[in-house]
Amino acid sequence: MRVKGEGPPNARFMVVGEGPGWEEARSGRPFIGKSGKELNRFLDGVNLPHRSEYFVTNVYREYQGKDYEYTPTDLERDSPELEAEFDRGKPEVVITLGRHSTRWFLGDVDMESSHSI
Repeated sequence: MRVKGEGPPNARFMVVGEGPGWEEARSGRPFIGKSGKELNRFLDGVNLPHRSEYFVTNVYREYQGKDYEYTPTDLERDSPELEAEFDRGKPEVVITLGRHSTRWFLGDVDMESSHSI
């Protein structure tokens, strides 16, 4: 099942991960498995705005298995959907989680030099 982003369409904040896991693919919702529980721990509404104030999504939309390496074909297939979500919401703050999402926004950057920017 394809996993689409969710949250307020005009959210001020957007979280972009790599791709869905098994639980996300089963439900069609992003960040509900182990990584979602960890994300919720941070977006608790106390130290940071509550998760309900974020639009959460992924670069890739289809779970292909635990050890699957995403390909340029996967990126070509899924990028238009992420671009549309970004254009529709125009978030003020984008939080990328991992190499794939960071490089989608910044290009082929060294992850050490782009940490925390």
